[in-house]
Amino acid sequence: MTTPGPVVGAIFLFDAILIAAIAILVLRKDTGNLLNQIVAFAMFSFGDYLLLTGFIYILPPVGIYLDWCQLLRDAAMLGAIIAAVLASLSGIIILRGEHYAIQKRVTIPLLVIALIALILAIPNDSVVYYDSTDTIAFTSGILGVIGVLFIPAALMAFATLCYIQTLRGLDRKNPKFKKAVALPIALLLVTFGIAYYSVLALMGYPSPSLSIIGHALYITSSFFFFYAFR
Repeated sequence: MTTPGPVVGAIFLFDAILIAAIAILVLRKDTGNLLNQIVAFAMFSFGDYLLLTGFIYILPPVGIYLDWCQLLRDAAMLGAIIAAVLASLSGIIILRGEHYAIQKRVTIPLLVIALIALILAIPNDSVVYYDSTDTIAFTSGILGVIGVLFIPAALMAFATLCYIQTLRGLDRKNPKFKKAVALPIALLLVTFGIAYYSVLALMGYPSPSLSIIGHALYITSSFFFFYAFR
């Protein structure tokens, strides 16, 4: 059994299932609303990242399984980057409206940013197994860190700022104000969770119990999303 192994893997799987369930609730709230669609699919994409990462820790990292782990890691990064791009798009929608957000001058730059992140991340990020310590970890060069962490985090931060900006135009007595506040809080929690797990992964997860903190961030963010769209 590797460190952190199935324990952390199970935590990621639980997070993925919870986020997917809440994404379904968000989508069912108003299936025809573009913002709901974007947020729901961002959550599904992030759930994909969590699900595949969970499998990486559950599979035995030896022989052909290690190759599978690398493929899962590449697919997981794709999910995380798509989720960050969709989060940014949702921020633009709520700040400037649907008609502005779907213009090519908005969507094309976001697609280019996503492509750059993937080009930097996939070739420069690896799943490694240290036999001496029975530890599985992710290693990234500088370019990999930019693609895996900095670009997604920047996109999430941009989305958060968009949501915060919309709060200035709302009356605090407005019933929608609390829901509007919940969205940037949820995005911040997800951003902190990504950064936290990235640091732990680079450290080789020195203690499986430390994953509980990141788990709590994702769980809490899910409930804030649910509150905002219920």
